[in-house]
Amino acid sequence: MTKFINRLAAVAALALAATPIIGLTAAHAAEPPRIQVGDLTLANPDDAAEFVRRTRVAADKVCAARATTEKLRGLSFRACYQDFNADVRSELSREQITDLRAARRAKPAAFATLSLGLF
Repeated sequence: MTKFINRLAAVAALALAATPIIGLTAAHAAEPPRIQVGDLTLANPDDAAEFVRRTRVAADKVCAARATTEKLRGLSFRACYQDFNADVRSELSREQITDLRAARRAKPAAFATLSLGLF
C-alpha cells in the first residue's frame, strides 16, 4: 500500500508541476499578432496601404484560427473581422488615425479595395 501511495503522490506532483506550463502554452497561443508600424509613415499613402495590408494579413490569421476552433461561418466570420478592426482602431493613437485619413484623402483610389474600416 505504501508503494501505491508513493507512486500516486509522485504522479500528482508531476501533474501539478506541468499545469503552469500548459497554461502558459494556451495563453501564448491566444495572443493576438502584433502589427508592426514603427517602420511606416502613416501619412504616406504607400505606407498607409502597407499598414492596411499588414492588418488584413493579421485579421486573416486571427479569424481563420477562430473559424477553425469556434466553427465561425457567414456573419460570425464577418463579425470577427469587425471586432479585429475595432481592436486595431482602439490601439491607434489619434495622430495615427489622422495620418491614415490624410493618406486616404491623398489617394482614395488606392484604398478603395483595401479599406477595412480602420479609418
